[in-house]
Amino acid sequence: MGATRKQEISAETRRRLVAAAWELAAEGGAAAASVQAVAERSGISRGSVAWHFGSKDGLLKAVVEEAFRWGAEFMRERLAEAGPQAGVEALIEANFALMSRPEAHIFSTLLIEAVSRESPLRATYAEEYARIRGLYAGHLRATGAHVTDPDAVAAALLGGTLGINIQHRLDPDLDRRRAVTAMTGIYTDALSAAEPSRRAPGAGPRSGT
Repeated sequence: MGATRKQEISAETRRRLVAAAWELAAEGGAAAASVQAVAERSGISRGSVAWHFGSKDGLLKAVVEEAFRWGAEFMRERLAEAGPQAGVEALIEANFALMSRPEAHIFSTLLIEAVSRESPLRATYAEEYARIRGLYAGHLRATGAHVTDPDAVAAALLGGTLGINIQHRLDPDLDRRRAVTAMTGIYTDALSAAEPSRRAPGAGPRSGT
């Protein structure tokens, strides 16, 4: 067997293991993605987990990294479709579309465990959320959204959407669409009030702000 074919088989094995662990963890958290369960779901031997990832923790780390790569690419595509003038609203809507996908359950399911200081996923989650904040902030800068601190607004936006999504996972009866629409209105109203071109020169803040 040639080296190229071996590499292809190795890559496919790795892909199937990550896909199986992703499905299991999204359904029931890290505990559900045991080495045995992953082997059964993927149809690949248990030893392959250690061979490719070192341990179950290594496999889950790879799952989180792959999930965030997928999520970031999904959002970039949505933002590109929204056009160069789309601002905060496009970010919120792109996040809503992403989190409406069943594959996205992985984010909130493992996040609950990742916040523990002892979690092997804590550092990976922190790094990946930093990248997502960078994506948000870069979009705000590129579209000329009227925010004085894109990095802080990116953190606030991500925190808001993350909070809505976690609440929805805990309580599926929560109307996430209404919550997201309300959040969009709050941000757009605030940014409109802060936009200098929307107010007469020298005018003070709007009433009630």
